[in-house]
Amino acid sequence: MAWLDRTVLIAGLALAGCGHSGKAIPETIAHPDRGGARIEYFAEQPAGSGPWPTVIFLHGHQSATARIGGRAYANWGVLDRFAKRGYLAVAISLPGYGGSSGPEDFAGPFSQHAVQAVMAALEADHKAAPNDVLIEGVSLGAVTAALVAAHDPHIKGLVLISGLYDLAPFFAHPKSAGAAAVKAAAIAQIGGSAAALQARSALLLAPRIHAATLILNGGKDDRTYPDQARQLAAAITAHGGRAEAHIYPDFAHEIPLEARDAQIDRFIDRTLRH
Repeated sequence: MAWLDRTVLIAGLALAGCGHSGKAIPETIAHPDRGGARIEYFAEQPAGSGPWPTVIFLHGHQSATARIGGRAYANWGVLDRFAKRGYLAVAISLPGYGGSSGPEDFAGPFSQHAVQAVMAALEADHKAAPNDVLIEGVSLGAVTAALVAAHDPHIKGLVLISGLYDLAPFFAHPKSAGAAAVKAAAIAQIGGSAAALQARSALLLAPRIHAATLILNGGKDDRTYPDQARQLAAAITAHGGRAEAHIYPDFAHEIPLEARDAQIDRFIDRTLRH
């Protein structure tokens, strides 16, 4: 089930080496779908008064021994870095991770509604600028981000890194032990029915994604299909949207920060700055 474990470790070491330190403290709100359930998030804001253009970060799968959810982005200094660049920077712990209540549902409605609830709370508090929100997700977080945008036309931008966008063909023919582990985790959470897989396949919902979208994938990724990144970008564009896919031929599931950060920063600035 270690879909993102090495990505978490590598990114954490790289960012720790930059000397950043996270200041954000956890906040929680009620989950709208279940009484008593809570959603944890971390936020750092720029100087001055809001509302601000907002970047939301969604983590991938984390192992049982390192299930810290969105706290990773605070610890690594990501939120601090983006706040200093003028953005409200927010990391959400997906259900079942960090301080967020489960169950895990492999980017399904319970996870999507958690992200939407945090966005709504930040807008109500006049922190997040309405219609000026970009979501960046890695692996499982990328799957979740794409589906949130498919159901919310007000999302302005997406950065999707090493995600899956059409589950049925991937699960029908897992191409590695890592892919088989992803399939096993999903089936344990959602049962693996055709309807469940379709509802979590952003490629099938591409006509509904209006956010400017950057999709990144490693050409040697054994836990996703790089072609799905290209297909999703093409499908969004074919229906009037704006999307681009970039495949890094030398990398697998983990795309080093030094290879992708400059491209992502340029895309975020172009999308959110007026």
